Amino acid sequence: MKQIIAIVEDDAQQRRYYADALRAQDYEIREYEDRRQAVEAFDRELPDLAILDITLNAEVGGGYEVCRYLKQRDASLPIIFLTSRGDELDKIYGLQLGAWDYQTKPVSLDYLIVRIDSFFQIKQLTVNTAANKNTKQTGELKINTKSMQCFWKDMEINLTPTEFSIIAALIETEEAVSVDNLIKATRQGVVEDNTINTHILHIRKKFKQADKAFQCIKTRYGFGYQWLCE
Repeated sequence: MKQIIAIVEDDAQQRRYYADALRAQDYEIREYEDRRQAVEAFDRELPDLAILDITLNAEVGGGYEVCRYLKQRDASLPIIFLTSRGDELDKIYGLQLGAWDYQTKPVSLDYLIVRIDSFFQIKQLTVNTAANKNTKQTGELKINTKSMQCFWKDMEINLTPTEFSIIAALIETEEAVSVDNLIKATRQGVVEDNTINTHILHIRKKFKQADKAFQCIKTRYGFGYQWLCE
């Protein structure tokens, strides 16, 4: 899927100049001439990167407002200010708003393309790092503690939040987990032992629908359960 770059620039000739160059690099380009037009479009879909002029028609700080809006929607979205305003205070303010770069016109197209490529690489690295931080894996099981997704042999197992909490608690240790500790893991207050047993039954059933040979949740009678794949 092509990366989407939004160009918010009130000068149609300049906007087309940058848009054509970036389309030649196989990016999908969305063009907007003012703040209102851009924000209305961003309400429907955010770009992967935005290039903003600061002065947009009659709005002296229109680009700043677009930047502020985008950062509220997605703090990780790369934003480049590309403007004729080269005052140091403008640069400082733009970067303080969260822009990744501030370039004064005219700028080399080759340089701009390299900067954009590098920003996408940085963003992907950040995404991968965050995903790895939230991902736990043991054998064929992989869970994401942020998105509460669970995968067995690369097949997603659709668990309820309570079921996910039980699985997460089971794989935290190589030892058996008591029913009392599983109850605490569900964060549901007063839960009866039989309720945990019922959840385990449902969890096993969901895993076996994906893999008939699944046998990794062991019952430790009189105590609790253990994640153990033999």
